Amino acid sequence: MKLLASSLAYHPLSPDEALKEALALGYEGLEILCDPPWHPRGWPPDLVRKLAAADATLSLHAPIADVNLISPHPAARAFAEAELARTLTLAAALGARGVTFHLGHRSTGVPYEPPWEEAKAAIRRLAARAKSLGIKLCLENDPKSPYTFLSDLELFGKLLSELGIPGTLDLGHAWIAHHEKAFELIPSLLPLVHTVHLHDNRGDHDEHLGLGEGTLDLGRIWPLLTEVPAVVLEVKDPAGLARSLELLRRL
Repeated sequence: MKLLASSLAYHPLSPDEALKEALALGYEGLEILCDPPWHPRGWPPDLVRKLAAADATLSLHAPIADVNLISPHPAARAFAEAELARTLTLAAALGARGVTFHLGHRSTGVPYEPPWEEAKAAIRRLAARAKSLGIKLCLENDPKSPYTFLSDLELFGKLLSELGIPGTLDLGHAWIAHHEKAFELIPSLLPLVHTVHLHDNRGDHDEHLGLGEGTLDLGRIWPLLTEVPAVVLEVKDPAGLARSLELLRRL
């Protein structure tokens, strides 16, 4: 297992500075959130070379804002696919091991049938691109919300199996969606998972708290994660990153 920090805690600090801070805390690398200003289209070549040469494990979180593979609008889906393809290209240049992405969101209150087949076709094209680049393309489960489609872990597992891609299992999102039942569902999912996002919340919305600041039973979940290739502490502030790492060391 590689234990990484998410750049969410440092956003919008530059990725090289965020990596320096994460390594100083004792993390082994960084998952870089590619929302603006660190959009995959606009990285200076010198920054790419600097990070590629770093003695650290890197992964990328693809852009979230306005990136929607499940949009009812074909042009919006095409834009999302192009953004994810650019993220894969950036990951290859950085030597990153994986790219995490979200399916998308319900963008309107008007009822519509989600374009599942179109979204799955786009994911298959992206997965083929990722495979050619030697990158793990990992689909993430969503927090439970009227605007998300992929909060149910059983549906998440079925979709990963159908698409033949690995997952990023977000345990904070799983806790919101399932509470105690999550502990029944997680073990069967883990063979499908490449990356775990770990953060805390109080069980009702997505807070990205440091470990021990919410109600997630860390002592129950941490022993299950020993075979997961990468665990990312995805908390919202540097102090939470430091406290979370200290708590994991005590476990």
